[in-house]
Amino acid sequence: MSRKGKYSKETKVKACKDYIAGKGSFKSISKSVGCDKSSLSDWYHRYIQHGEKVFEITKRNKSYSKEFKLFVVKKYIDGKFSAMDLSVKYDIHVSIIKNWINKYYNGIELKDYDPKGDVYTMESRKTTYKERLEIVKWVINNDMNYKEAADKHAIKYSSVYKWTKMYLNKGPESLKYGKRGPKSKTDIKEDELTENQKLKLELERERAKNKRLAFELEVHKKKEEFQKERESRE
Repeated sequence: MSRKGKYSKETKVKACKDYIAGKGSFKSISKSVGCDKSSLSDWYHRYIQHGEKVFEITKRNKSYSKEFKLFVVKKYIDGKFSAMDLSVKYDIHVSIIKNWINKYYNGIELKDYDPKGDVYTMESRKTTYKERLEIVKWVINNDMNYKEAADKHAIKYSSVYKWTKMYLNKGPESLKYGKRGPKSKTDIKEDELTENQKLKLELERERAKNKRLAFELEVHKKKEEFQKERESRE
């Protein structure tokens, strides 16, 4: 499945050429195109580095070897390139590079990645309650990375996302699937739990919520850093 963007290749090339020709600033040209200034800045720097081909629509995600990831991360560590510099140089989204850097600093192994492109469209397979619970806990402990969890467990992306949201909103019991049809009278309801079980469930929900909030805060901080880095280059 192709990855079609909001703006065509022709629109992006014209915007870059207009800027080079001095027909306007990032602000004025981005306004005429209908995009934000930071997007135009990103297009321009990629265009200067790679030419028009950088805007061609790709049919699948790119694959990156473990060696290449380490190569890019070490260039960042050496201090000669910023994450944004490397993003432009190798035509890789800056969030991907920052993810590699973050994993490296936290001692998480960088692995080969060859996208199969099927975690969004693959057929759902049967899973056990235990397996769903393990997948959700992995997602929460790995920066809410639904895509990687889907790849890792050969599960449809939408299923991983749905299970995680169910767990965060209603607790682990929500991942227990009953048989189709009327609910069994033997199903455990929250109001039937003991006080100790309710407390344990509430604590687990609170821990999951705190992990999610911490992750969202970190994403917000990275977004602000990214915006400041872009603005300093303009």
